[in-house]
Amino acid sequence: MKNALLSCCVLPLLLTSAAHAGINGIYKVSGTETDNGKKYSFDGTVTVSKYKTGKYSLLFNDGDPATFTFTFSKVLKDNSPSQTVACSSSQGTGSATFKKVNGLYKVQFTYKAKGAPISGSGSGSK
Repeated sequence: MKNALLSCCVLPLLLTSAAHAGINGIYKVSGTETDNGKKYSFDGTVTVSKYKTGKYSLLFNDGDPATFTFTFSKVLKDNSPSQTVACSSSQGTGSATFKKVNGLYKVQFTYKAKGAPISGSGSGSK
């Protein structure tokens, strides 16, 4: 009975860790955005999933939140020390560079809105 109980308690923890292992997972990020010549800073998260998609959840210093999803131009790899990919969504385009440094994943990204003078950049780690 102890083994069954242990399996019920430990297995979900192991599966949770495996789901966020590697390049997939949640990155805490910060950066700046330029909107019609005005600069705004932001903090938030970038969630990478299935090695191919991501979601920005940002909060700007003026209190405005922004959430949007995007798709990478190619599938990300866990074991690459550095990789740069383009990303796009219906709202804009951008690029992201992922690096693995001392076992820690880091990201640097830029983006530009479609049809509006809005661009930004940021960085963070997981």
